[in-house]
Amino acid sequence: MAAAEPSLQLHLEPKEPIEISELTGALTAIARQYQAYAIENELASKNSEARLLVSAVKPGSIDINLVPDLTSMVVMAGPLLAPLIDKLELIEKFGKHLKSLIDLFAKKRETTAGDNITIKDCDDATNIVKPIASHGGSQTFNVINGPVTVQLLTISAQEAASILETAAQEKALLQNPNAEIVQRVPMIWKRLDRDSVKSAAKTTPDRALIEEIDEKPHAVFFTDEMSHLKNQMIDDEDNPYQAIYFVDVVVSRSSGKVVSYRVIGYHGKEELEALPPA
Repeated sequence: MAAAEPSLQLHLEPKEPIEISELTGALTAIARQYQAYAIENELASKNSEARLLVSAVKPGSIDINLVPDLTSMVVMAGPLLAPLIDKLELIEKFGKHLKSLIDLFAKKRETTAGDNITIKDCDDATNIVKPIASHGGSQTFNVINGPVTVQLLTISAQEAASILETAAQEKALLQNPNAEIVQRVPMIWKRLDRDSVKSAAKTTPDRALIEEIDEKPHAVFFTDEMSHLKNQMIDDEDNPYQAIYFVDVVVSRSSGKVVSYRVIGYHGKEELEALPPA
Protein backbone atom coordinates (compact mmCIF):
# COMPACT_ATOMS: atom_id res chain seq x y z
CA MET A 1 0.00 0.00 0.00
CA ALA A 2 1.48 3.32 -1.05
CA ALA A 3 2.55 5.59 1.77
CA ALA A 4 0.92 8.60 0.07
CA GLU A 5 -2.47 6.90 -0.28
CA PRO A 6 -5.24 9.20 1.03
CA SER A 7 -6.95 8.22 4.26
CA LEU A 8 -9.39 9.38 6.93
CA GLN A 9 -7.54 9.75 10.22
CA LEU A 10 -9.06 9.46 13.69
CA HIS A 11 -6.71 11.32 16.04
CA LEU A 12 -7.31 10.84 19.78
CA GLU A 13 -5.57 12.69 22.59
CA PRO A 14 -7.20 11.33 25.78
CA LYS A 15 -6.08 12.65 29.15
CA GLU A 16 -6.05 9.13 30.57
CA PRO A 17 -5.95 5.60 29.14
CA ILE A 18 -9.13 4.49 27.41
CA GLU A 19 -10.61 1.01 27.44
CA ILE A 20 -10.15 -1.19 24.39
CA SER A 21 -13.90 -1.75 24.23
CA GLU A 22 -14.46 2.01 23.98
CA LEU A 23 -11.96 2.35 21.14
CA THR A 24 -13.40 -0.62 19.25
CA GLY A 25 -16.88 0.76 19.89
CA ALA A 26 -15.89 4.04 18.22
CA LEU A 27 -14.37 2.24 15.22
CA THR A 28 -17.41 -0.04 14.88
CA ALA A 29 -19.70 3.01 14.86
CA ILE A 30 -17.59 4.66 12.13
CA ALA A 31 -17.71 1.43 10.10
CA ARG A 32 -21.50 1.25 10.46
CA GLN A 33 -21.84 4.83 9.27
CA TYR A 34 -19.63 4.04 6.27
CA GLN A 35 -21.84 1.07 5.37
CA ALA A 36 -24.95 3.25 5.51
CA TYR A 37 -23.20 6.00 3.50
CA ALA A 38 -21.95 3.57 0.82
CA ILE A 39 -25.36 1.94 0.31
CA GLU A 40 -27.21 5.28 0.30
CA ASN A 41 -24.82 6.60 -2.38
CA GLU A 42 -24.95 3.36 -4.40
CA LEU A 43 -21.28 2.59 -3.77
CA ALA A 44 -22.25 -0.85 -2.46
CA SER A 45 -25.33 -3.06 -2.63
CA LYS A 46 -25.01 -4.60 0.85
CA ASN A 47 -23.15 -3.99 4.11
CA SER A 48 -20.53 -6.67 3.49
CA GLU A 49 -19.38 -4.81 0.36
CA ALA A 50 -18.76 -1.56 2.25
CA ARG A 51 -15.63 -2.04 4.33
CA LEU A 52 -13.23 0.38 5.99
CA LEU A 53 -9.66 -0.83 6.46
CA VAL A 54 -7.11 0.31 9.04
CA SER A 55 -4.10 1.40 7.00
CA ALA A 56 -1.92 2.66 9.87
CA VAL A 57 -1.81 3.01 13.64
CA LYS A 58 0.79 5.44 14.98
CA PRO A 59 2.34 5.55 18.48
CA GLY A 60 2.08 8.38 20.99
CA SER A 61 -1.38 9.89 20.82
CA ILE A 62 -3.77 7.51 19.10
CA ASP A 63 -3.71 7.94 15.32
CA ILE A 64 -5.77 5.47 13.28
CA ASN A 65 -5.83 5.88 9.51
CA LEU A 66 -8.85 4.43 7.70
CA VAL A 67 -9.22 3.72 3.98
CA PRO A 68 -12.20 2.37 2.03
CA ASP A 69 -11.91 -1.09 0.50
CA LEU A 70 -12.70 -0.43 -3.18
CA THR A 71 -12.77 -4.08 -4.27
CA SER A 72 -16.55 -4.39 -4.52
CA MET A 73 -16.90 -0.86 -5.87
CA VAL A 74 -14.49 -1.59 -8.72
CA VAL A 75 -16.40 -4.76 -9.60
CA MET A 76 -19.70 -2.85 -9.64
CA ALA A 77 -18.24 -0.03 -11.76
CA GLY A 78 -16.71 -2.34 -14.34
CA PRO A 79 -13.32 -2.10 -16.10
CA LEU A 80 -14.17 1.08 -17.99
CA LEU A 81 -15.37 3.17 -15.04
CA ALA A 82 -13.11 1.70 -12.34
CA PRO A 83 -10.16 4.03 -13.13
CA LEU A 84 -12.48 7.02 -12.60
CA ILE A 85 -13.12 6.18 -8.93
CA ASP A 86 -11.52 8.96 -6.85
CA LYS A 87 -10.54 7.57 -3.44
CA LEU A 88 -9.69 11.01 -2.04
CA GLU A 89 -13.09 12.39 -3.04
CA LEU A 90 -14.81 9.39 -1.44
CA ILE A 91 -12.86 9.87 1.81
CA GLU A 92 -13.62 13.61 1.89
CA LYS A 93 -17.34 13.05 1.35
CA PHE A 94 -17.53 10.32 3.98
CA GLY A 95 -15.60 12.53 6.41
CA LYS A 96 -18.17 15.28 5.85
CA HIS A 97 -20.91 12.71 6.42
CA LEU A 98 -19.40 11.89 9.84
CA LYS A 99 -19.10 15.59 10.63
CA SER A 100 -22.79 16.08 9.79
CA LEU A 101 -23.71 13.25 12.17
CA ILE A 102 -21.68 14.74 15.03
CA ASP A 103 -22.93 18.27 14.30
CA LEU A 104 -26.49 16.96 14.49
CA PHE A 105 -26.04 15.97 18.13
CA ALA A 106 -23.93 19.01 18.95
CA LYS A 107 -27.16 21.02 18.65
CA LYS A 108 -29.38 21.60 21.62
CA ARG A 109 -32.05 18.91 21.73
CA GLU A 110 -34.89 21.36 21.02
CA THR A 111 -33.38 22.21 17.60
CA THR A 112 -33.14 18.60 16.35
CA ALA A 113 -36.91 18.04 16.16
CA GLY A 114 -37.07 18.32 12.35
CA ASP A 115 -34.08 16.07 11.69
CA ASN A 116 -34.45 12.46 10.59
CA ILE A 117 -32.59 10.88 13.51
CA THR A 118 -32.56 7.11 14.10
CA ILE A 119 -31.67 5.05 17.15
CA LYS A 120 -28.64 3.78 15.21
CA ASP A 121 -27.50 7.39 14.70
CA CYS A 122 -27.83 8.00 18.45
CA ASP A 123 -25.79 4.89 19.24
CA ASP A 124 -23.11 5.63 16.65
CA ALA A 125 -22.65 9.27 17.69
CA THR A 126 -22.45 8.12 21.31
CA ASN A 127 -19.83 5.45 20.62
CA ILE A 128 -17.70 7.75 18.45
CA VAL A 129 -17.32 10.43 21.14
CA LYS A 130 -17.51 8.27 24.28
CA PRO A 131 -13.72 7.69 24.66
CA ILE A 132 -13.14 11.44 25.02
CA ALA A 133 -16.32 12.14 26.99
CA SER A 134 -15.27 9.49 29.51
CA HIS A 135 -11.53 10.19 29.70
CA GLY A 136 -11.01 13.82 28.76
CA GLY A 137 -8.83 15.32 26.05
CA SER A 138 -9.93 15.74 22.45
CA GLN A 139 -10.42 13.90 19.19
CA THR A 140 -10.03 15.05 15.60
CA PHE A 141 -10.99 13.73 12.18
CA ASN A 142 -8.48 14.57 9.46
CA VAL A 143 -8.26 13.84 5.75
CA ILE A 144 -4.68 12.84 4.94
CA ASN A 145 -3.45 13.13 1.36
CA GLY A 146 0.32 12.70 1.17
CA PRO A 147 1.90 15.71 2.91
CA VAL A 148 -1.44 17.55 3.14
CA THR A 149 -3.64 17.24 6.24
CA VAL A 150 -7.11 18.82 6.26
CA GLN A 151 -8.87 19.00 9.63
CA LEU A 152 -12.57 18.20 9.36
CA LEU A 153 -13.71 18.23 12.96
CA THR A 154 -12.29 18.56 16.47
CA ILE A 155 -14.29 17.55 19.54
CA SER A 156 -13.35 18.55 23.09
CA ALA A 157 -14.31 16.53 26.17
CA GLN A 158 -16.95 19.12 27.08
CA GLU A 159 -18.44 18.98 23.57
CA ALA A 160 -18.36 15.18 23.63
CA ALA A 161 -20.27 15.13 26.93
CA SER A 162 -22.91 17.44 25.46
CA ILE A 163 -23.24 15.20 22.39
CA LEU A 164 -23.75 12.18 24.66
CA GLU A 165 -26.51 13.94 26.56
CA THR A 166 -28.35 15.02 23.40
CA ALA A 167 -28.02 11.54 21.89
CA ALA A 168 -29.33 9.94 25.10
CA GLN A 169 -32.35 12.24 25.15
CA GLU A 170 -33.09 11.64 21.48
CA LYS A 171 -32.79 7.87 21.93
CA ALA A 172 -35.12 7.92 24.93
CA LEU A 173 -37.75 9.79 22.92
CA LEU A 174 -37.35 7.52 19.89
CA GLN A 175 -37.80 4.46 22.09
CA ASN A 176 -40.70 6.06 23.93
CA PRO A 177 -42.17 9.25 22.40
CA ASN A 178 -44.01 9.89 25.66
CA ALA A 179 -40.90 9.59 27.84
CA GLU A 180 -40.87 12.05 30.74
CA ILE A 181 -37.52 13.85 30.56
CA VAL A 182 -36.72 16.44 33.22
CA GLN A 183 -33.64 18.61 32.82
CA ARG A 184 -31.24 20.28 35.25
CA VAL A 185 -33.00 19.24 38.44
CA PRO A 186 -31.20 19.08 41.82
CA MET A 187 -30.61 15.54 43.09
CA ILE A 188 -29.35 14.40 46.50
CA TRP A 189 -27.97 10.91 47.05
CA LYS A 190 -29.62 8.95 49.84
CA ARG A 191 -27.89 5.60 49.26
CA LEU A 192 -24.94 4.99 47.00
CA ASP A 193 -22.86 2.04 45.83
CA ARG A 194 -19.39 3.17 44.73
CA ASP A 195 -18.84 0.07 42.59
CA SER A 196 -18.88 0.30 38.80
CA VAL A 197 -22.23 0.75 37.13
CA LYS A 198 -23.91 -2.50 36.11
CA SER A 199 -26.09 -1.06 33.36
CA ALA A 200 -27.74 -4.39 32.52
CA ALA A 201 -28.89 -4.94 36.11
CA LYS A 202 -32.63 -4.83 36.74
CA THR A 203 -32.15 -3.52 40.28
CA THR A 204 -29.82 -0.97 41.81
CA PRO A 205 -28.78 -0.15 45.37
CA ASP A 206 -28.54 3.55 44.48
CA ARG A 207 -31.30 5.81 45.75
CA ALA A 208 -31.67 9.57 45.37
CA LEU A 209 -34.11 12.35 46.17
CA ILE A 210 -35.31 14.79 43.49
CA GLU A 211 -37.79 16.96 45.35
CA GLU A 212 -38.96 18.78 42.22
CA ILE A 213 -40.34 15.46 40.94
CA ASP A 214 -41.27 13.50 44.07
CA GLU A 215 -40.86 13.91 47.82
CA LYS A 216 -39.54 10.35 48.28
CA PRO A 217 -36.14 8.86 47.24
CA HIS A 218 -36.18 6.43 44.32
CA ALA A 219 -33.85 4.04 42.49
CA VAL A 220 -31.27 5.61 40.18
CA PHE A 221 -30.00 3.86 37.03
CA PHE A 222 -27.30 4.66 34.46
CA THR A 223 -27.26 3.24 30.92
CA ASP A 224 -24.08 1.97 29.22
CA GLU A 225 -23.77 5.29 27.39
CA MET A 226 -24.03 7.29 30.60
CA SER A 227 -22.12 4.99 32.96
CA HIS A 228 -19.18 7.40 33.09
CA LEU A 229 -21.40 10.08 34.65
CA LYS A 230 -21.55 8.30 37.99
CA ASN A 231 -17.75 8.35 38.17
CA GLN A 232 -17.69 12.05 37.29
CA MET A 233 -20.21 12.77 40.02
CA ILE A 234 -18.61 10.93 42.95
CA ASP A 235 -14.96 10.08 42.20
CA ASP A 236 -13.57 13.20 43.86
CA GLU A 237 -16.10 13.29 46.69
CA ASP A 238 -15.24 12.11 50.21
CA ASN A 239 -18.89 12.45 51.17
CA PRO A 240 -21.23 12.61 48.13
CA TYR A 241 -24.21 12.81 50.48
CA GLN A 242 -23.20 16.40 51.26
CA ALA A 243 -23.61 17.69 47.70
CA ILE A 244 -26.44 18.61 45.34
CA TYR A 245 -26.04 17.21 41.81
CA PHE A 246 -27.76 18.87 38.84
CA VAL A 247 -28.92 16.20 36.42
CA ASP A 248 -31.17 15.35 33.49
CA VAL A 249 -33.30 12.28 34.13
CA VAL A 250 -35.86 10.06 32.45
CA VAL A 251 -38.63 9.46 34.98
CA SER A 252 -40.17 5.98 35.14
CA ARG A 253 -43.65 5.66 36.61
CA SER A 254 -46.03 2.84 37.45
CA SER A 255 -49.73 3.61 37.91
CA GLY A 256 -48.78 7.29 37.91
CA LYS A 257 -46.27 6.94 40.76
CA VAL A 258 -42.52 7.51 40.36
CA VAL A 259 -40.55 4.27 40.67
CA SER A 260 -37.07 5.20 39.35
CA TYR A 261 -34.86 7.72 37.58
CA ARG A 262 -32.44 7.13 34.70
CA VAL A 263 -29.64 9.72 34.59
CA ILE A 264 -28.87 10.94 31.05
CA GLY A 265 -27.10 14.23 31.78
CA TYR A 266 -24.95 15.87 34.46
CA HIS A 267 -24.35 19.61 34.87
CA GLY A 268 -22.21 19.94 37.98
CA LYS A 269 -22.73 20.06 41.73
CA GLU A 270 -22.79 22.32 44.77
CA GLU A 271 -22.08 21.58 48.39
CA LEU A 272 -25.10 21.33 50.66
CA GLU A 273 -25.34 24.24 53.06
CA ALA A 274 -24.70 23.18 56.60
CA LEU A 275 -27.80 23.20 58.80
CA PRO A 276 -27.78 25.88 61.51
CA PRO A 277 -27.29 24.60 65.06
CA ALA A 278 -30.53 23.77 66.91
